Amino acid sequence: MNKNLKIAFFSVGFAFNRLVRMRYYEGIFPKDVEIFLITTDKYQDQDKWKLKRTKLIVLKNKPLKNLIKIRKICGKENIQILSNLGHPFGAIPLIFAGLFKKIKILLYILGDSIDYPKIDTLTKSGLNYFFSLIPYWFIEKFSNKIAFVGYNSYKKAPVFFLSPTNKFYYLHAPVNTKIFYPIAKQKARKELKIKSDEKVIVYVGRITKRKGGNLLKEIIKTNSNVKFILIGRWIEKGMPKFNYKNMIQIEKVPNDQLPKYYSASDLVFAYHRQGCQMGIVGEEALACGVPILHTNRIHAKESDAIIKTSDNKESANKKINEFLSLPKKERKKLSKEAREYAEKYLSDDVWKDKYLDFYLR
Repeated sequence: MNKNLKIAFFSVGFAFNRLVRMRYYEGIFPKDVEIFLITTDKYQDQDKWKLKRTKLIVLKNKPLKNLIKIRKICGKENIQILSNLGHPFGAIPLIFAGLFKKIKILLYILGDSIDYPKIDTLTKSGLNYFFSLIPYWFIEKFSNKIAFVGYNSYKKAPVFFLSPTNKFYYLHAPVNTKIFYPIAKQKARKELKIKSDEKVIVYVGRITKRKGGNLLKEIIKTNSNVKFILIGRWIEKGMPKFNYKNMIQIEKVPNDQLPKYYSASDLVFAYHRQGCQMGIVGEEALACGVPILHTNRIHAKESDAIIKTSDNKESANKKINEFLSLPKKERKKLSKEAREYAEKYLSDDVWKDKYLDFYLR
């Protein structure tokens, strides 16, 4: 591993998952690695970046001018590695900044981008997403390494991009098992004022079609004996609002309070249509010792704590009812298995060397 490296990340604006990743990098990168974050004032959220060892550089939201500014910053600070932090298109100004310079461009692709369009083939959404992949070709050719969170996309990348296999990396998004840990269910329920005998399913994240909003609606509607707690912002453009007596929506819960909600639940709805990746919600729930309901397309080591369903309410309801009918002893065993699974396969520590290999070697 090279010493005295300077690495810069770019994000147009703040999103909490990006802050989590930056904190992860601060924790795993050697102390002699200097970290920079370049962002803009587009969303007026630059003050939300609370980091310990990262130098924050905030630009005015002027995309064309920023092409030049980012290039100048890289020259002035002697940046050696550049990477996008949000959408892959965020790599475009970084590619420009690195032209004719000895700067490595590392492209990080969230989601299961290459594989996702097949799920909604011949729909407007699927076709739009398919054609949006065209610029990825340009970005890929100017990137030194490409990491995928989605395993299927990682496997298809060499053929899709017509590039050598060793250019691509599979980087599962890890979970901090010290922050997300099991809390005694009855204690969590007491603090959250949830009845001890209620059957509870929790959903965390933006409520959208791609996150399984339509399926979520159907299972809430057809499981009136179950209380559903939805935590996240509702994106009504793609997923019209619905409301049933057995559900509540909380738009925002502080991150340090989420373990209580996970631990208070019987099951977490971690299903999404985006592809095969686990997703941060599934990881956090398992780390809190709570089994998850997920798509049967998920790429993950087998575990009874990961309950797989097809993309319809009949399959989902069958899995839910089977799980909720299990004896307490069996469900306690699954809770223990969930936590052990997260520690063994999903934790920050488990994925540390793979991240260091991608970014610094």
